[in-house]
Amino acid sequence: MVLTPPHPALDINEVAIPALANFWSSFTAHFPSALSFFSPAVQSKWYATADPLHSAVVICAAFSTYCYVMQEITGNASQVDGLWTFLPVIYTFHFTFQRAIGHWLQPPSPVTSFFQKSAAPVSAFDLIEPRLLLIFGLQVLWSARLTFNAVRRGMFKKGEEDYRWPLLRASMSRVAWEIFTLTFIAIAQNILLALTAAPSYLILTATSGKFKNSPLPNPPSSLGVGDWAIAALLVLNLVIQFFADQQQWEYQNFKRGKDKYGKSLNASKDGKSSLVKPSASKGPLAQDGTVSAAKGITSGPYTPQDAQRGFVTKGLWAFSRHPNFACEQTTWWILYLYVPLTFLPSSPATSVLRYTATYALISPLLMNILFFASTIYSESVSAGKYPAYADYQKRVGMFLPLDTAVRSIYFAFLAGGETKKVVEENVWGTPTKDVVKKQ
Repeated sequence: MVLTPPHPALDINEVAIPALANFWSSFTAHFPSALSFFSPAVQSKWYATADPLHSAVVICAAFSTYCYVMQEITGNASQVDGLWTFLPVIYTFHFTFQRAIGHWLQPPSPVTSFFQKSAAPVSAFDLIEPRLLLIFGLQVLWSARLTFNAVRRGMFKKGEEDYRWPLLRASMSRVAWEIFTLTFIAIAQNILLALTAAPSYLILTATSGKFKNSPLPNPPSSLGVGDWAIAALLVLNLVIQFFADQQQWEYQNFKRGKDKYGKSLNASKDGKSSLVKPSASKGPLAQDGTVSAAKGITSGPYTPQDAQRGFVTKGLWAFSRHPNFACEQTTWWILYLYVPLTFLPSSPATSVLRYTATYALISPLLMNILFFASTIYSESVSAGKYPAYADYQKRVGMFLPLDTAVRSIYFAFLAGGETKKVVEENVWGTPTKDVVKKQ
């Protein structure tokens, strides 16, 4: 038996499915010829009057095409990676401002009949829902953090490609790789990024005239304590993510004999770090990331043994193998909270689950699936590169600190004393001789 959603806007068959179903007929009706597609007047009318999902589909198709064509021209599979920090913001911007932009492009007539004036808003800004604007602002903060980290890691340098793509390309046949690049890298990833705006689309459609007889318990036209509480939670999550990124950045620089500003380090007589000229660290060791281990450098919380290990295990990374990824996934769950905030009444007449389990859940769920799959692959690469990584996987949870807490109990009471000692030495202390030999 299919249960009727407590609010009609929550029913995917009321808006989203019909919008997708009539996309092509609506599109061809507005653009009967290829030439008409390039007419600004026709484009304006279509954007202003068509379902916002239709224009989002076109935006997604355009970026998918661009990514695939550029990938084929350059041979670089990181085309979507270069847009990752911006695309979710673009889609949320679209759903937040679509009505306002449409009003500006196609202003309604001030007169509906000879005797009666229309009740058109005073300005386009009246059509922007404050809750959607808040969500957009939070995504701008998300984008700023991610873009900053991507820039300093050199991800926007010309020709830069994620290290995983060449490895994956080498493991596949040419035909399989071409199919993969088209279906997953160019199309599926762009669809996933478009779906990050599903909560905004759901909230937007709930305020349409179609549902004027179904008032919302907490309409997005005004902000309350719940809105700001969710916003504060997201900002806190971004701060934690920033610290995780920073710790990773500082460790990787330290491993290569540099401080967090990129200046070269050298060991001083008292065992603490001191700055030296960059030329002092030149040579083969500077290329394989063992500068600090070879020179016996200690800087901040990091020791030569940490550099020898090859990967960061201190700070937030002692509680999660990927604290930045954990926070990234959490971001989309936090943003989704604006959906139940909009629809859930103070005294629900039915199960709370029916207000919270909506089609917009596809946004955080797909992000979970993507990050889980990509992290498994990344860890397989790390495990092959760093012998101690297998012990790190045993001792620290992949994402959740709770997972690490459970493992702590296991190693404290169930694992043998020698096993506990070896594993924890490899993770946080001095790597064992076997691990060192393997490197």
